[in-house]
Amino acid sequence: MSRLITALTRVLVLLALAPALAFAQWPNRPIRIVLGGSPGGPPDTFARIYADQLSQALGVPVIVENRTGATGNIAQGLVAKAAPDGYTMLYAIENAFTTHPFLFSKLAFDSDRDFAPVAPVVAQSYFLVVGNQFPAKNFAELIALARGKPGSVAYASYGQGGFPHLFMELLADSEKLTMTHVPYRASAIPAIMGNQVPMVVEPATSAIPMIKAGKVRAIAFTGSQRHPALPDVPTFSETHKDLILTAWQGFWVPAGTPSNVIARLNREVTAASRRPEVQKRIRDLCCEPIEGTPEEMAAMIKRDQTKWSALVKSKNIKLD
Repeated sequence: MSRLITALTRVLVLLALAPALAFAQWPNRPIRIVLGGSPGGPPDTFARIYADQLSQALGVPVIVENRTGATGNIAQGLVAKAAPDGYTMLYAIENAFTTHPFLFSKLAFDSDRDFAPVAPVVAQSYFLVVGNQFPAKNFAELIALARGKPGSVAYASYGQGGFPHLFMELLADSEKLTMTHVPYRASAIPAIMGNQVPMVVEPATSAIPMIKAGKVRAIAFTGSQRHPALPDVPTFSETHKDLILTAWQGFWVPAGTPSNVIARLNREVTAASRRPEVQKRIRDLCCEPIEGTPEEMAAMIKRDQTKWSALVKSKNIKLD
């Protein structure tokens, strides 16, 4: 009887330790990175750069899975429901966590409750660009023009509630301007070049080549410092310290993922971000590599939620 009890005790101990042993051996099968962006776009490119780096570091395949639609909510919802075992990750732009919870009245997941931050990796700011025939040559002239003819100056965006739209709302508030918002579903640059709409806040990745080619003009940059590729373009923050827009991207996992798995993922992602070849590929797309702990990433989310939630609520901007 004593031997039976001892044997049963060992079995129970092994069963209790099984989950810990399984995660101690993590990873032992492929990992997938889910994102809402289309293949070939900048977020997809960055996700694949890190997928290659993680695959080499972890010794298992890391597969990128594009789940487009619903402004990224499909991809986010899929990861929210995934097993919290470290084998499913979300790659997303921060607005999935910092603006969408306030822009959508009902989501199938809770952005704060259902996810755990892993690591931020890429940051990108924007240029306010205008058509070459637009009369304002600088920020002061733009403000004077918009103030002199309330409602007559329009700006394009990539849709209601996107960062270009929200930033222009911030600008309008700070200068007490009335401007007309013209949302586009795709690139607004052809409309700017064709003088169909005067201006748009454009990501640096796509803005810089157009500016350098002389197809559009840059009025100002939304980063906290001037962009090294266009050092003559002033920042908004040089005259308006609160007018800063730097959107960042990063990795999340389902809430409940073991802390040791999150720590390992953060360690490997950070190591990749520090490699010169990775930094070069990110900067070649006019973005900046960034890094941080899961705790620092959580603080970044809270900071930006505070900023954008106040604006969204005051303007009653909704996406559903």
